[in-house]
Amino acid sequence: MSSYRAVIGLAGHVDHGKTLLIQALTGIITARAHEQAIGMTQDLGFAHFDDGLGNTIGVIDVPGHERYVRNMVAGLWSLDLVLLVIAADEGWMPMTGDHLRLLKAMGVPRLLVCINKCDLVSPAELAQLEEQLLERVMDESGMVPDIVCVSAKTGENIGALHAAIVRQLADVAAVQTAREQQPPRLYVDRVFTASGTGTVLTGTLQQGCLRVGDKLRLYPAGREVQVRSLQAYHRQVDEIGAVCRVAVGLKKVPHKEVARGHCLTSASGHCLGGEDGPAAATQLIVRLEEDARSVRERRNREVEVALGSWHGRAQLVYLRAAEADDQPELARLRFASPLPCFFGQPLAIIRHGSSELLHGARILWCGDVHPARRKALHHLLRALPWDLAGHSPARLQLALSGHALASAFDALPPDAEPLREWVVNPGWLADTLTAVENALDTEPMSAAELANRLQVALALIGLLLQRLKGAQRIRLHHDKWQRGDGESEDDLGEEALLVLKLVRDQGKEGYEPGKLGPGGVAIDPVLKLRLPQGLQQKGALPKQLRNLARLKYLVQLEGPIYYDAALYQQMVQAVLAGQQVGDLIDMGSLKERVGLSRKYAIPFCLRMEMDGWLRREENDRRVLRLPANAPQSGEAQP
Repeated sequence: MSSYRAVIGLAGHVDHGKTLLIQALTGIITARAHEQAIGMTQDLGFAHFDDGLGNTIGVIDVPGHERYVRNMVAGLWSLDLVLLVIAADEGWMPMTGDHLRLLKAMGVPRLLVCINKCDLVSPAELAQLEEQLLERVMDESGMVPDIVCVSAKTGENIGALHAAIVRQLADVAAVQTAREQQPPRLYVDRVFTASGTGTVLTGTLQQGCLRVGDKLRLYPAGREVQVRSLQAYHRQVDEIGAVCRVAVGLKKVPHKEVARGHCLTSASGHCLGGEDGPAAATQLIVRLEEDARSVRERRNREVEVALGSWHGRAQLVYLRAAEADDQPELARLRFASPLPCFFGQPLAIIRHGSSELLHGARILWCGDVHPARRKALHHLLRALPWDLAGHSPARLQLALSGHALASAFDALPPDAEPLREWVVNPGWLADTLTAVENALDTEPMSAAELANRLQVALALIGLLLQRLKGAQRIRLHHDKWQRGDGESEDDLGEEALLVLKLVRDQGKEGYEPGKLGPGGVAIDPVLKLRLPQGLQQKGALPKQLRNLARLKYLVQLEGPIYYDAALYQQMVQAVLAGQQVGDLIDMGSLKERVGLSRKYAIPFCLRMEMDGWLRREENDRRVLRLPANAPQSGEAQP
């Protein structure tokens, strides 16, 4: 057998000998001193042994008493194999069934039934018990397990149990490389402070690899952390791969900021709820497993949820299907605070205050969705196959919203179109481009305003706007997108945009570069704004002003005085409003209409004359032409 790493667990009714069995198998006592004193396991215990081929197998001892079922399920989420331990002298007990249903709900892939205390019954009784247990386990779980009879007290058949465990794990080596190549995923089950190390968390590394110095992310807070030290089975290591029990020392992370149920994963994960990283969600939509224990009354209720190593309360809301009764049943879970979770992850829904499993479930959606899309989302989720392999939230997002991040896909999905870092549905793309144009027909809007109105990510809206601009259908003006062709402000460089802002901020006072002194100085005296180094060079600022005037962003008056082109056009409209071609306008009336002092009114009039709007006749100006949309004298004013 090739090299591999695996973690197994022991479950079963209290006092059926799980802890003593682990000691017989590994030589390690997992019970703490106070647990030994009361003769009962209360929390998770940990051990390990060698399979005889140089591979280390980790072992988790879970509590058997109903009172500690929340601790029990925290140990189940990452196991390769569970030994269901049943005492020969007591047989099947209530917690035996509860544990079996819970381990199946948590997605444990392999089961081995271990009948302990075989020295306390006769061979005939043992054979009869084997038959009963085989039938009972098959009925309860649908699995056909191997059965091994041992005595942890006398050591009888412990070698056979060892061999059966190794045989069950024979296929793990085939997937070892694939498991290590996935992003790391570790749910925390213990946290403590170690002298010289600081905060240490322990858990089962279910997939991926960890290395000293790695930068990871700790959820649900999503904070970046760095690995200071690694220990696996009491040995310091520089690197370790899944599946393995690991103690991880973190740099500069306070002990109080880490707790059981938190998740350590890749810092580069960007597809929340997907294969690259978890979601920190307060709402989940789950699919209830079809063979979960039936519940007579289907009503909203408070329940307990076990997910990863986390457990806590949630509100369960059944989502009834309007379609055929044979469709999968969905439910929404609402939590008081965010918890880390993944698409396709199994969880257990437990009746509040007891150990009874209400449902096993799989996570299909992390987070909420816009109310208008909920019906479509539920239809997509119900259409998913029972085997979720090959599916991801990115595919659901693409089907639901028409777009998703390209990094979430290994290959371009069929009938999809790449758009930079996004993948989009062609029909959605055409519809959304039309929606953008329709929105801009009503009023100019910023990219953020469009993103909010259309419920599309701002980064994606930016790409759609650039596509429309490239087709000469829209342009950016005064930080707002508007319909029409022409120069677009987003094509300007950083320095040109700064100069444009300087002029616009002066309003009707205009901008006079002479105010900066010969050749310009470092500080603009009006805005108290430090100019970039490039504009401090002699002639750089006047050159930018002239270029912006040539591109028709600015209008130059004698002086030189510069105005924003849109402001200049507004003032022209104000002067000519209600006039007819041939009318005379005196200077006092003109100054009053535009609100300019004489210092600026005269250069403004000269510019209007140069543009062919007016002709000077002594002290008055005669109107030569009118704007196309200017109302004539006597017409109704807007």
